[in-house]
Amino acid sequence: MPSLPILCLAVLLILAVGCGEQRDPAPSMAESADAATVVRELEYDLRSLSTLPAGQRTAAHLAFGERLRRDLAVCRGTRYENKPLYWLADWTFTYGGPTAAHDVLRLIDRLDILPAPAFRNAGRALRVQALLRLGRVPEARGIARQLEQEVPEFGAIRRVEFHEMVGQPAPALPGVVVSGGADIPDQVFLLVAFLGMPDAAAEDWLTPLKGAGGDRVRTVAVTTAGDLLAATTVASAWGVDVRWVRQGDEALVPWRLPTVPTAVLLGPGPARVIVAVDPQASQLQRLVPTPR
Repeated sequence: MPSLPILCLAVLLILAVGCGEQRDPAPSMAESADAATVVRELEYDLRSLSTLPAGQRTAAHLAFGERLRRDLAVCRGTRYENKPLYWLADWTFTYGGPTAAHDVLRLIDRLDILPAPAFRNAGRALRVQALLRLGRVPEARGIARQLEQEVPEFGAIRRVEFHEMVGQPAPALPGVVVSGGADIPDQVFLLVAFLGMPDAAAEDWLTPLKGAGGDRVRTVAVTTAGDLLAATTVASAWGVDVRWVRQGDEALVPWRLPTVPTAVLLGPGPARVIVAVDPQASQLQRLVPTPR
Protein backbone atom coordinates (compact mmCIF):
# COMPACT_ATOMS: atom_id res chain seq x y z
CA MET A 1 0.00 0.00 0.00
CA PRO A 2 1.50 3.37 -0.97
CA SER A 3 2.50 5.72 1.79
CA LEU A 4 0.43 8.83 2.45
CA PRO A 5 3.01 11.25 0.98
CA ILE A 6 3.01 9.32 -2.30
CA LEU A 7 -0.79 9.40 -2.43
CA CYS A 8 -0.77 13.12 -1.80
CA LEU A 9 1.78 13.60 -4.58
CA ALA A 10 -0.42 11.65 -6.99
CA VAL A 11 -3.44 13.76 -6.11
CA LEU A 12 -1.46 16.95 -6.64
CA LEU A 13 -0.26 15.74 -10.03
CA ILE A 14 -3.84 14.93 -11.09
CA LEU A 15 -5.01 18.35 -9.94
CA ALA A 16 -2.16 20.03 -11.77
CA VAL A 17 -3.06 18.27 -15.00
CA GLY A 18 -6.73 19.17 -14.56
CA CYS A 19 -5.92 22.81 -13.91
CA GLY A 20 -3.56 22.88 -16.89
CA GLU A 21 -6.35 21.74 -19.17
CA GLN A 22 -8.43 24.74 -18.10
CA ARG A 23 -5.74 27.32 -18.78
CA ASP A 24 -5.63 29.29 -22.01
CA PRO A 25 -3.25 27.81 -24.58
CA ALA A 26 -0.09 29.71 -25.35
CA PRO A 27 -0.65 32.56 -27.83
CA SER A 28 0.56 31.64 -31.29
CA MET A 29 0.26 32.27 -35.01
CA ALA A 30 -0.78 28.68 -35.65
CA GLU A 31 -3.00 28.02 -38.64
CA SER A 32 -6.32 26.24 -38.23
CA ALA A 33 -8.79 25.54 -41.00
CA ASP A 34 -11.63 25.28 -38.49
CA ALA A 35 -10.75 28.62 -36.88
CA ALA A 36 -10.45 30.33 -40.25
CA THR A 37 -13.92 29.09 -41.23
CA VAL A 38 -15.40 30.16 -37.89
CA VAL A 39 -14.03 33.69 -38.23
CA ARG A 40 -15.27 34.07 -41.82
CA GLU A 41 -18.76 33.00 -40.79
CA LEU A 42 -18.64 35.21 -37.71
CA GLU A 43 -17.68 38.26 -39.79
CA TYR A 44 -20.54 37.56 -42.19
CA ASP A 45 -23.09 37.14 -39.40
CA LEU A 46 -21.95 40.31 -37.64
CA ARG A 47 -22.46 42.27 -40.86
CA SER A 48 -25.89 40.69 -41.20
CA LEU A 49 -26.81 41.77 -37.67
CA SER A 50 -26.11 45.39 -38.56
CA THR A 51 -28.75 45.26 -41.33
CA LEU A 52 -31.59 44.14 -39.05
CA PRO A 53 -34.33 46.60 -38.03
CA ALA A 54 -33.41 48.42 -34.82
CA GLY A 55 -35.70 46.49 -32.49
CA GLN A 56 -34.64 43.11 -33.85
CA ARG A 57 -30.98 44.15 -33.89
CA THR A 58 -30.90 44.81 -30.14
CA ALA A 59 -32.43 41.42 -29.32
CA ALA A 60 -30.09 39.66 -31.75
CA HIS A 61 -27.01 41.35 -30.28
CA LEU A 62 -28.11 40.43 -26.77
CA ALA A 63 -28.31 36.75 -27.73
CA PHE A 64 -24.99 36.80 -29.62
CA GLY A 65 -22.73 36.38 -26.59
CA GLU A 66 -23.04 32.61 -26.45
CA ARG A 67 -22.10 32.38 -30.14
CA LEU A 68 -18.99 34.51 -29.52
CA ARG A 69 -17.89 32.35 -26.60
CA ARG A 70 -18.32 29.20 -28.66
CA ASP A 71 -16.39 30.60 -31.62
CA LEU A 72 -13.62 31.91 -29.38
CA ALA A 73 -13.11 28.42 -27.97
CA VAL A 74 -12.44 27.13 -31.49
CA CYS A 75 -9.94 29.92 -32.19
CA ARG A 76 -7.93 29.74 -28.95
CA GLY A 77 -4.22 29.35 -29.57
CA THR A 78 -4.43 30.22 -33.28
CA ARG A 79 -3.70 33.34 -35.32
CA TYR A 80 -7.46 33.98 -35.55
CA GLU A 81 -8.05 34.32 -31.82
CA ASN A 82 -7.89 38.11 -31.65
CA LYS A 83 -11.08 38.74 -33.62
CA PRO A 84 -13.61 36.74 -31.58
CA LEU A 85 -11.74 37.73 -28.41
CA TYR A 86 -12.16 41.45 -29.07
CA TRP A 87 -15.74 41.05 -30.25
CA LEU A 88 -16.58 39.14 -27.06
CA ALA A 89 -14.96 41.86 -24.95
CA ASP A 90 -16.97 44.52 -26.78
CA TRP A 91 -20.18 42.50 -26.35
CA THR A 92 -19.41 41.97 -22.66
CA PHE A 93 -18.93 45.68 -22.07
CA THR A 94 -22.42 46.37 -23.39
CA TYR A 95 -24.37 43.36 -22.18
CA GLY A 96 -22.25 41.78 -19.45
CA GLY A 97 -24.06 43.18 -16.43
CA PRO A 98 -22.54 44.39 -13.14
CA THR A 99 -19.23 42.50 -13.58
CA ALA A 100 -18.76 43.56 -17.21
CA ALA A 101 -15.88 46.00 -16.67
CA HIS A 102 -13.79 43.46 -14.73
CA ASP A 103 -14.56 40.75 -17.29
CA VAL A 104 -13.55 43.06 -20.15
CA LEU A 105 -10.20 43.83 -18.54
CA ARG A 106 -9.43 40.10 -18.28
CA LEU A 107 -10.28 39.59 -21.95
CA ILE A 108 -8.18 42.57 -23.04
CA ASP A 109 -5.24 41.29 -20.98
CA ARG A 110 -5.32 38.20 -23.20
CA LEU A 111 -5.69 40.28 -26.36
CA ASP A 112 -2.59 42.30 -25.44
CA ILE A 113 -0.32 39.25 -25.47
CA LEU A 114 -1.50 37.75 -28.75
CA PRO A 115 1.10 37.91 -31.56
CA ALA A 116 -1.40 39.04 -34.21
CA PRO A 117 -1.70 42.85 -33.83
CA ALA A 118 -5.24 43.30 -35.20
CA PHE A 119 -7.69 44.87 -32.72
CA ARG A 120 -4.92 45.73 -30.24
CA ASN A 121 -5.56 49.48 -30.42
CA ALA A 122 -9.31 48.91 -30.34
CA GLY A 123 -8.69 46.80 -27.25
CA ARG A 124 -6.80 49.66 -25.61
CA ALA A 125 -9.72 51.98 -26.30
CA LEU A 126 -12.08 49.45 -24.75
CA ARG A 127 -9.75 49.14 -21.76
CA VAL A 128 -10.08 52.90 -21.23
CA GLN A 129 -13.87 52.58 -21.15
CA ALA A 130 -13.75 49.66 -18.70
CA LEU A 131 -11.39 51.54 -16.37
CA LEU A 132 -13.63 54.59 -16.48
CA ARG A 133 -16.66 52.50 -15.56
CA LEU A 134 -14.71 51.23 -12.55
CA GLY A 135 -13.81 54.79 -11.52
CA ARG A 136 -10.11 54.31 -12.25
CA VAL A 137 -9.93 57.64 -14.08
CA PRO A 138 -6.21 58.51 -13.64
CA GLU A 139 -5.21 55.07 -14.95
CA ALA A 140 -7.57 55.48 -17.90
CA ARG A 141 -6.17 58.93 -18.65
CA GLY A 142 -2.62 57.58 -18.93
CA ILE A 143 -3.65 55.02 -21.55
CA ALA A 144 -5.93 57.47 -23.33
CA ARG A 145 -3.21 60.13 -23.61
CA GLN A 146 -0.89 57.75 -25.46
CA LEU A 147 -3.73 56.34 -27.57
CA GLU A 148 -4.78 59.87 -28.54
CA GLN A 149 -1.33 60.50 -30.01
CA GLU A 150 -1.32 57.26 -31.99
CA VAL A 151 -4.98 56.80 -32.98
CA PRO A 152 -6.87 60.06 -32.34
CA GLU A 153 -10.01 58.83 -34.09
CA PHE A 154 -10.83 56.68 -31.05
CA GLY A 155 -11.53 59.86 -29.06
CA ALA A 156 -10.18 58.27 -25.89
CA ILE A 157 -9.29 61.58 -24.23
CA ARG A 158 -12.83 62.89 -24.83
CA ARG A 159 -14.19 59.91 -22.90
CA VAL A 160 -11.84 60.61 -20.01
CA GLU A 161 -12.76 64.31 -19.94
CA PHE A 162 -16.42 63.32 -19.91
CA HIS A 163 -15.88 61.19 -16.81
CA GLU A 164 -13.83 63.92 -15.16
CA MET A 165 -16.98 66.05 -15.07
CA VAL A 166 -18.29 63.97 -12.14
CA GLY A 167 -18.58 66.20 -9.10
CA GLN A 168 -18.84 69.41 -11.13
CA PRO A 169 -21.94 71.64 -11.31
CA ALA A 170 -24.23 70.58 -14.13
CA PRO A 171 -24.43 72.82 -17.22
CA ALA A 172 -27.80 74.27 -18.14
CA LEU A 173 -30.15 71.82 -19.83
CA PRO A 174 -29.94 72.44 -23.58
CA GLY A 175 -32.71 72.65 -26.13
CA VAL A 176 -36.37 73.47 -26.59
CA VAL A 177 -38.88 71.78 -24.31
CA VAL A 178 -41.05 69.40 -26.33
CA SER A 179 -42.85 67.78 -23.40
CA GLY A 180 -42.63 68.02 -19.63
CA GLY A 181 -39.85 70.25 -18.37
CA ALA A 182 -41.75 71.77 -15.47
CA ASP A 183 -42.21 70.90 -11.82
CA ILE A 184 -39.19 68.66 -11.44
CA PRO A 185 -38.91 68.22 -7.66
CA ASP A 186 -35.58 69.23 -6.17
CA GLN A 187 -35.35 66.01 -4.18
CA VAL A 188 -35.24 63.71 -7.23
CA PHE A 189 -32.22 62.84 -9.34
CA LEU A 190 -32.29 63.86 -13.00
CA LEU A 191 -31.14 61.51 -15.75
CA VAL A 192 -30.29 63.49 -18.88
CA ALA A 193 -30.22 61.08 -21.84
CA PHE A 194 -28.55 62.48 -24.96
CA LEU A 195 -29.76 60.87 -28.18
CA GLY A 196 -29.34 61.25 -31.90
CA MET A 197 -32.46 60.31 -33.79
CA PRO A 198 -35.32 59.25 -31.48
CA ASP A 199 -35.74 55.93 -33.28
CA ALA A 200 -36.33 52.36 -32.13
CA ALA A 201 -32.64 51.81 -31.38
CA ALA A 202 -32.57 54.89 -29.13
CA GLU A 203 -35.71 53.74 -27.36
CA ASP A 204 -34.23 50.27 -26.81
CA TRP A 205 -31.16 51.88 -25.24
CA LEU A 206 -33.19 54.25 -23.05
CA THR A 207 -35.88 51.85 -21.83
CA PRO A 208 -33.84 49.97 -19.18
CA LEU A 209 -32.39 53.24 -17.88
CA LYS A 210 -35.56 55.27 -17.54
CA GLY A 211 -37.24 52.84 -15.16
CA ALA A 212 -34.22 51.69 -13.16
CA GLY A 213 -34.29 54.45 -10.57
CA GLY A 214 -38.01 54.32 -9.89
CA ASP A 215 -39.50 57.50 -8.43
CA ARG A 216 -36.08 58.70 -7.32
CA VAL A 217 -35.03 59.54 -10.89
CA ARG A 218 -36.71 61.77 -13.49
CA THR A 219 -35.60 61.24 -17.09
CA VAL A 220 -35.15 63.94 -19.71
CA ALA A 221 -34.28 62.86 -23.25
CA VAL A 222 -32.31 65.43 -25.25
CA THR A 223 -32.50 64.63 -28.95
CA THR A 224 -30.82 66.10 -32.00
CA ALA A 225 -33.54 64.73 -34.28
CA GLY A 226 -33.74 66.22 -37.75
CA ASP A 227 -36.50 68.61 -36.78
CA LEU A 228 -38.77 69.56 -33.92
CA LEU A 229 -41.67 67.57 -35.35
CA ALA A 230 -39.70 64.31 -35.17
CA ALA A 231 -38.97 64.93 -31.49
CA THR A 232 -42.58 65.88 -30.77
CA THR A 233 -43.88 62.71 -32.40
CA VAL A 234 -42.16 60.38 -29.92
CA ALA A 235 -42.38 62.52 -26.79
CA SER A 236 -45.63 61.14 -25.41
CA ALA A 237 -44.92 57.54 -26.47
CA TRP A 238 -41.67 57.27 -24.49
CA GLY A 239 -43.06 58.45 -21.17
CA VAL A 240 -40.19 60.88 -20.51
CA ASP A 241 -39.60 64.61 -20.80
CA VAL A 242 -38.13 65.48 -24.21
CA ARG A 243 -36.02 68.45 -25.30
CA TRP A 244 -34.94 69.14 -28.89
CA VAL A 245 -31.55 70.56 -29.83
CA ARG A 246 -30.29 71.52 -33.27
CA GLN A 247 -27.18 69.62 -34.32
CA GLY A 248 -24.11 71.70 -33.60
CA ASP A 249 -25.89 73.81 -30.99
CA GLU A 250 -23.32 75.50 -28.73
CA ALA A 251 -25.45 74.58 -25.69
CA LEU A 252 -24.16 71.01 -26.04
CA VAL A 253 -20.49 71.98 -25.77
CA PRO A 254 -20.30 72.23 -21.94
CA TRP A 255 -21.53 68.64 -21.65
CA ARG A 256 -18.38 67.29 -23.41
CA LEU A 257 -20.28 64.36 -24.91
CA PRO A 258 -17.87 61.79 -26.40
CA THR A 259 -20.68 60.02 -28.28
CA VAL A 260 -24.42 59.50 -28.41
CA PRO A 261 -26.41 57.90 -27.03
CA THR A 262 -25.08 58.54 -23.57
CA ALA A 263 -26.49 59.74 -20.28
CA VAL A 264 -25.55 61.96 -17.35
CA LEU A 265 -27.01 61.57 -13.86
CA LEU A 266 -27.53 64.79 -11.90
CA GLY A 267 -27.99 64.94 -8.14
CA PRO A 268 -30.89 66.58 -6.31
CA GLY A 269 -31.49 70.30 -6.89
CA PRO A 270 -31.75 73.15 -6.96
CA ALA A 271 -27.98 73.37 -7.58
CA ARG A 272 -27.53 70.02 -9.32
CA VAL A 273 -24.13 68.34 -9.45
CA ILE A 274 -23.03 65.65 -11.91
CA VAL A 275 -23.16 62.38 -9.96
CA ALA A 276 -22.30 59.96 -12.77
CA VAL A 277 -21.78 59.85 -16.51
CA ASP A 278 -22.81 56.92 -18.69
CA PRO A 279 -24.55 55.25 -15.71
CA GLN A 280 -25.75 51.68 -15.98
CA ALA A 281 -29.21 50.48 -15.01
CA SER A 282 -27.71 48.47 -12.14
CA GLN A 283 -26.23 51.68 -10.69
CA LEU A 284 -29.52 53.55 -10.95
CA GLN A 285 -31.30 50.69 -9.19
CA ARG A 286 -29.19 51.35 -6.09
CA LEU A 287 -30.95 54.70 -5.70
CA VAL A 288 -34.26 52.95 -4.99
CA PRO A 289 -34.81 52.60 -1.20
CA THR A 290 -34.75 49.02 0.03
CA PRO A 291 -38.11 48.01 1.59
CA ARG A 292 -37.91 47.45 5.34
